[in-house]
Amino acid sequence: MHSSVRSKPKLILSVVEGLATIALLAGIYFYTLTLPYSHDTQSVNFEVTKGESVTTIASHLKDAKLIRSSLYFRYITKSHKLILQAGKYQLFPSDSPLKLATQLTKGLAVDKKITIPEGFRREQISELTGLNLISPEGRLFPDTYFIKEDITAQELVDLMQANFAKKVGKVDEQTLILASLVERETKGDEEKPVVAGILKKRLENGWPLELDATVQYFLGKPGSWWPDTTLLDRKLKSPYNTYLHPGLPPAPIGNPGFSSIRAVQNSVDSPYWFYLHDKSGVIHYAVTLADHNQNIVKYIIR
Repeated sequence: MHSSVRSKPKLILSVVEGLATIALLAGIYFYTLTLPYSHDTQSVNFEVTKGESVTTIASHLKDAKLIRSSLYFRYITKSHKLILQAGKYQLFPSDSPLKLATQLTKGLAVDKKITIPEGFRREQISELTGLNLISPEGRLFPDTYFIKEDITAQELVDLMQANFAKKVGKVDEQTLILASLVERETKGDEEKPVVAGILKKRLENGWPLELDATVQYFLGKPGSWWPDTTLLDRKLKSPYNTYLHPGLPPAPIGNPGFSSIRAVQNSVDSPYWFYLHDKSGVIHYAVTLADHNQNIVKYIIR
């Protein structure tokens, strides 16, 4: 009898501990539902069609790997009394479910899709969009955008710069300038870290960069933004002429993509000091000027 009485507090304590554990695990699980699906900063094009229910929208969001739980999305939509609007949106897996739900209430519907190629300069983007963009080069992030038909130039600039901040983050001006050079000087992602390393090495040793891309930049004009250059062009006076002036040009010469920026941040050290592309676009490196001159004869002049 005594033994039975003494066992009851232990049983009650075990039950309480079990309930506390369940409550803790439930709390942790509920908290994870409030978190973004991932840290991925790549945007996802998402469409809400007219008449779609919250249940259907939540299911599509989950299928698109934008939210962890469709049930939780429905809960926050109802608890915050949110009314979702039909339209096409650019959403990010790195945003919380509440932020995603809020975005879908603002009527951010878009009318057209534009793709800004990597390396485009501001004037090229202006020609492509029909908008007179007045902004510095470098942070107009190349990407695919869904925009409204009557978007203004400033709204587009704000959108592209916000996308840059979200996908790239903080980047110092020197890195950005160097990335714009790498973007214009390379043909593929695999060669970018090597070329970035070569340019850094030249800068560190006081060598002039001697890049045709910088000459093209100050010679560019409507109809020919990146013209072919001659030996005489390399003698023209311009702060962007890296044949005449050592160091970096005063500002970016275009708007680099993510891979070019990362290539500068993670450049590859190599024995090379020179490079060129042959007529097929294949890159050829050289350690010495003599080797480089041989490459010019072998791959360019012939």
